[in-house]
Amino acid sequence: MAPAARPPFARPVGCAPVAVQINVQAFRDSLPAEVAEAAARLRRDGSVGELESAGGGVQAVVRDGQAVFQPWVGIVERAFTGDCDCAPVGDELCGHAVAVALTAFDTDVVFASAATPPGADPVEPERAAYRLAVQRLAPRQLADLLAEHAVRDRLLATRLLHEAGMLDPADQSGLADFRAVLRDASNATSGSRWGISDVEAAGHRLAEEVEILCARPPTIAMLDLVEESIRVWDELAGHLIDAYYERRTDPEEIGDALVDAHRDLCERLDLEPGEIDDRLTELVRGCVHGTVDLDTYADLLGDHARR
Repeated sequence: MAPAARPPFARPVGCAPVAVQINVQAFRDSLPAEVAEAAARLRRDGSVGELESAGGGVQAVVRDGQAVFQPWVGIVERAFTGDCDCAPVGDELCGHAVAVALTAFDTDVVFASAATPPGADPVEPERAAYRLAVQRLAPRQLADLLAEHAVRDRLLATRLLHEAGMLDPADQSGLADFRAVLRDASNATSGSRWGISDVEAAGHRLAEEVEILCARPPTIAMLDLVEESIRVWDELAGHLIDAYYERRTDPEEIGDALVDAHRDLCERLDLEPGEIDDRLTELVRGCVHGTVDLDTYADLLGDHARR
């Protein structure tokens, strides 16, 4: 982890311990010429990906030729600090971290006055073991292993392609696949030979397919489909409610997963509170079995939250 030069680029705003101002010009002036030029080249080439908040700082994927890095920058012990996969030598920030920092400055990102760099928090033992295993694999071994499992696991495959920037939001194939799942779920109780296990199976498949769908870049069309899945499940849930002693799945187990996915999509799409409220009004109207818990959306609704 490399701190920038020592001038206090960050200072608290008023009395708030989490809001800081960055002296951007002082930061630029402190950069070695080669680092500044490398950062400028990366930004000019569009190599800096979408900024993400992390631990009070910000990170982004940066593509440098054939190499890919994910530098993080933030305020640590009052010094503007960077952490990057390229492992820069010495105390200076690397060009990847500087490119992320300058992009963040240009978009008015708010930095916490005491950020936590990646890897500073304790890692769960099980996750730590997997991370250690990954570090012991050669890149080709890891690539082969991921590709092999992605072929068998559609969620992993979707997340892998999304993280690699290889999923086009305009691609309609995922939406078409999900519409077919909705049709199947809607028909789970058609005919005369269905049972409660069919309802449960339809619900679990809905939850699994919603998770796969939402691993894609978010779109309004995707949100519409998730809302339809909630309506479909609410109707099916009535059968589980009536079959209290026979069912093995509680209606909330499926409903909560669908509603949580819907709430996360609203946040990822950065919808206005008023639009979220309008959508929830329609959704609640069509869900007579209480599948939608409005408290789930309280932080997104703001003044529109219902009391």
